[in-house]
Amino acid sequence: MESVGLYLLKSAVWLTGFALVFLIVLRNERYFRLNRIYLLSGIVASIVFPFYTWHYAVVLPSVQVTFTTTSDFSAVATTVPVSTPIPFYWWLYLVGMIGIAIRLVWQTGMVVRKLRKTGYVKTGSVKLVCTSEYAASFSFFSFVFVNPSTSDIETKEIVNHEREHIIQKHWFDLLLVELLCMLQWFNPFIWIYARLIRQNHEYLADEMALQHTSNPAIYQATLLNQMFGAPVISLANSFNYSLNKKRFKMMKKKIDSPFRKLRMLLVLPLVAMVFYAFAKPEYITSAPAFPTDKVNVNADGQKVKGKVVNPDGKPLGGTSVIIRGLTIGTVTDNNGEFELKDVPKDRELVFSYVGLETAVIKPDFGNSMTVKMNPEAVGIDKVVVVGYVNPSGPPPPPPASADGIKIKPIDSQNPPLILLDGAIINKTKMDAINPDDIEAMYVVKDKASTTDLYGEKAKNGVIMITTKIKQTSSIDKKTSKVYTVVEEMPEFPGGINALREFITRIIKYPLEAQKANAQGTVIVNFVVNSNGKGERAKVVRGVHPALDAEAIRVVNSLPDWKPGKQRGTAVDVVYTMPIEFNLQ
Repeated sequence: MESVGLYLLKSAVWLTGFALVFLIVLRNERYFRLNRIYLLSGIVASIVFPFYTWHYAVVLPSVQVTFTTTSDFSAVATTVPVSTPIPFYWWLYLVGMIGIAIRLVWQTGMVVRKLRKTGYVKTGSVKLVCTSEYAASFSFFSFVFVNPSTSDIETKEIVNHEREHIIQKHWFDLLLVELLCMLQWFNPFIWIYARLIRQNHEYLADEMALQHTSNPAIYQATLLNQMFGAPVISLANSFNYSLNKKRFKMMKKKIDSPFRKLRMLLVLPLVAMVFYAFAKPEYITSAPAFPTDKVNVNADGQKVKGKVVNPDGKPLGGTSVIIRGLTIGTVTDNNGEFELKDVPKDRELVFSYVGLETAVIKPDFGNSMTVKMNPEAVGIDKVVVVGYVNPSGPPPPPPASADGIKIKPIDSQNPPLILLDGAIINKTKMDAINPDDIEAMYVVKDKASTTDLYGEKAKNGVIMITTKIKQTSSIDKKTSKVYTVVEEMPEFPGGINALREFITRIIKYPLEAQKANAQGTVIVNFVVNSNGKGERAKVVRGVHPALDAEAIRVVNSLPDWKPGKQRGTAVDVVYTMPIEFNLQ
């Protein structure tokens, strides 16, 4: 729809420019045939020229890396495009266009019905229709409508005039401008333009009719007698159209200098300005004046090939691969595969993808490389949690295994609290979970991580289960597409500082981890869904089960966000958060 809107804007600008030049410079000129050519050229220009965009070159310094690839993979959008509803103004435009089309069809149909009912008499090249339905005389294609009350002398003059409309095929101009009125009904200059065309038609017909009439005074008197009739339809040339002092003035013979025709060339600067206004730049990168690298790549270079995968092990198309320090590179195809030739032996390869950490790896010339890209923190720096106790006591128990999630024994009288992706479930639902859907599971027993955080219901410990990020629930198996980077990223209420303050306020250093002297950075991935809720949290790099469980708990406790948007539609977006735990 954007391209259609741009076309209509360009078309309106072209027509408005031609109309303004005619009104300012040409409307009083007596070169009526030349004026007709000009007005028709304006219509053609407003239809054809918007399809062409002039491009001009802009030379930029060589500061960016250029890639060569045959892949058409987009590195930004990670899922299928989301359709958006048609805006209200487009519906309004369609209603206006359809309304004008209906009016034109209805007016034309009325005339055709009258024609079939009345019939016509052929007089030379003119088909004369005598009907009392219309007070004013007009021509409709090859038909001339005249009221029976008109005298024979006046009828002769009217036919003499309307014949010129038919011979010069003025109906073609009217049909063309009516079609343009349907497209540009919102542009006031299209209606002015249509009036200018009709007015010029009358000047042309008057000019030729006066040459064939025996008495110009009778011709002008006939015009005056017809002045109270109203125009009938848009596709008709009315005999009394634009009947004013200026029309009679244009009938007078006056010799003008032929050089006045050159005034029409004033439209050329307008053409240049409009083309320039809608021109698009083509950015060209210039070669660096002083090369930053003097390595002869072809001297000792070898071929490197391999595959790039995302954190889940799936092919990552659209990843840029360049030789570090050189402007030579490529982009992985849809299968995540790449191939580089003439790679120097002493160089490293740089792999980069939007939303993932940049990887710098030494090339493996002998084998096909497999490069796994890791998540990159989006939108927040590390949150540091400091513990000040002197840990002592027995080491913490090892985390529970997700290889078959039967937790034995579970005391039915004193069951632990079971959390699935932050939501409380019972043991029956836990036993129904498919082990293949589980990303991680933690068992937490210390008071700081149980009753202090979840209340008395967690007095017997907490079992925390997180499912894989591509599933909204491991119970209903409902899957959803998830974006890595979108046009409008999710926003925490109050911004990044508010997010950091919220985490700092609610997070605790688990006693179990303090006793084990466990510290380090836990990286958590979670999804801000289209409703702004955080869900599907998982640890992508853990430190200790208790620290990992605390990080998951904090993420699941976050309030609703402003959801991310792609093309105006709210979507699910992956968010990465590092939380650092330090003991002092």
